[in-house]
Amino acid sequence: MTSHMFKEEFKKGATCDSVGKPESILGRAVCLSVHPGKMLLLPFIKWFDQRYRGFKFARVLFSFDLLLIGTLIGLGVAALFFGLTQPVAFEEKISFEASVAPREIVTGTSSTLVIRYTNGTDEKLRNAKLELSYPDYFLLQELSIEETQVEDGTIELGTIPVGGTGSVRVRGVMFGDVGGEQSFTSTITFLHGEERDQPGKKVSVHTFSPSSSTLALTLTLPDRLVAFQEVEGTITYQNTGEIDFPMISIEPEWPSGFTLISSPVSLVDGAFVVPALEAGESGTMNFAGYLGEVGEEVTFIFHPSFTFDQSRYRQETLLHTSPVVPPQIRIGHSVDTSTIRPGSEAIFTVSYENVGEFEVTNLVLSIEGNSPFLTKDSYTSTPVDSVAVGASEEIQIRVPLRWSILQSETTDWDGLDLTSRATASYTLGDGSGQRVSSKGSSLVSPITTPIVFESFGRYATADGDQLGRGPLPPRVGLETKYWVFWHVSGTINELTNVAIEGTLGEGVVFTGRQSSSQNSGVEYDASSNTVTWNTSSIESSLSPTSKIVGVAFELGLTPDSSMVGETPVLLYDIRISGTDARTGAYVSRSGTTVTTNLPADLMADGKAVVEN
Repeated sequence: MTSHMFKEEFKKGATCDSVGKPESILGRAVCLSVHPGKMLLLPFIKWFDQRYRGFKFARVLFSFDLLLIGTLIGLGVAALFFGLTQPVAFEEKISFEASVAPREIVTGTSSTLVIRYTNGTDEKLRNAKLELSYPDYFLLQELSIEETQVEDGTIELGTIPVGGTGSVRVRGVMFGDVGGEQSFTSTITFLHGEERDQPGKKVSVHTFSPSSSTLALTLTLPDRLVAFQEVEGTITYQNTGEIDFPMISIEPEWPSGFTLISSPVSLVDGAFVVPALEAGESGTMNFAGYLGEVGEEVTFIFHPSFTFDQSRYRQETLLHTSPVVPPQIRIGHSVDTSTIRPGSEAIFTVSYENVGEFEVTNLVLSIEGNSPFLTKDSYTSTPVDSVAVGASEEIQIRVPLRWSILQSETTDWDGLDLTSRATASYTLGDGSGQRVSSKGSSLVSPITTPIVFESFGRYATADGDQLGRGPLPPRVGLETKYWVFWHVSGTINELTNVAIEGTLGEGVVFTGRQSSSQNSGVEYDASSNTVTWNTSSIESSLSPTSKIVGVAFELGLTPDSSMVGETPVLLYDIRISGTDARTGAYVSRSGTTVTTNLPADLMADGKAVVEN
């Protein structure tokens, strides 16, 4: 573009009267820069040309329409503004401010809360009353308004003038969670209004968080803990404040591998509960446990709480970390499970190895067991004089088991187990003479079921009702009928493929009369002269709610002359057998031979010997 053409386009742009002229880009740019208002007026000019030009009073009509449109837009904007903007409520102009001293709130000690109120409304507040509500179990010590002590309840404030202020002081003790929230609520009610009384109410919540507690815990443990041995510890709890404490609970969080054995303070819902503690006093609580397989250190954690009824308010947590060293003697054990049956000896094999740096002496190995079938808690081997570094060996320890147990000796009646643990007690050879005890891991083994099997005869019931028939004492050539009873009870596992068998005595016959608590009755085999009762299963029967399995049948005795002066045998070689469904072991038990000698029978006692 030449210099002359550039000047012409610039001149057209400077003298333009519409955006359509000039037509060049340069001219339009100059036009907009010199006359920016024309860009805004263009839509209105076009609207006027299209709809109003040519009418009489066109400019007046156009101006009037613009005024109406502007009014509508203004009303819409105003409606939107007032619709989105909420008016400030009268009560919101009444303000509360709360502060606490000391600034660090400590649970279990006194704090002072100051609540200040201000009437920021343009009206007097008449008949004003203030009510306060406190956190749960807050101990109120003093309540005052404007330095005047008042009783707890509704506080009369009277008339609060416009701009008037006042303050309430609350002194008391918080027992909430450390790090939790303690909320106080202040409610002021009043009347206002120039022409008529209008009730009003302002509620404000003030929340604070305690940062520490006057309940202090310390834990005392040995300087070094030894893995696989018992640990004894002492928890000391102290009231460092000036206020008596309510009941205290201490919830333990044991390290992995630690098992609590005993404590004089019982656990209630997973926490130790100790009585109320007066100001400045302290108390102690001991515990013992077993430290199993752990790492190089363990951390004990205890969460103390103030306890009110069912509510607990947790205080500062105690964490205690202790180093752990491995034991000098490593022990383990196994058991021949086929020998864990009532009435026999369980055979345990205990292995030991000196993995330390010193010789040990006077090594005593033991098996500790937990089962009602055991007569004592520990079974000890013969002492080993010395064990050199790196030496290892195995020994056997035999543990006798009782034939049966009573219902009252256990609270678990089905599927009982024998829990065992090998222990080692020895003297260190490092010159210290220290006696050390350590334990291996526990082993849980199923116990093969015992059987309580009763076999007895009756001529009359225990109440004296006659069952049998025929002469007493038995007489030659005459038949006397007796009843034989088999009772099965005391089992802790299901028995399968159960059979009870007995052989009839000389001159005895099976009459066919019988009764059974389950399955069909007994069957008589003439070839072997035996009676047999079979059932596919007998459920565990040690529980007090279980029923005794019973079988009863009648036998007839006809003595001959060779039996005169003797006590005949009615049934002998009596035996019960079956398979323990839990352990798979074969189980059997002999029953008592039944004769005519029935000392517990009211009618047959003393009438057992055959007469002519």
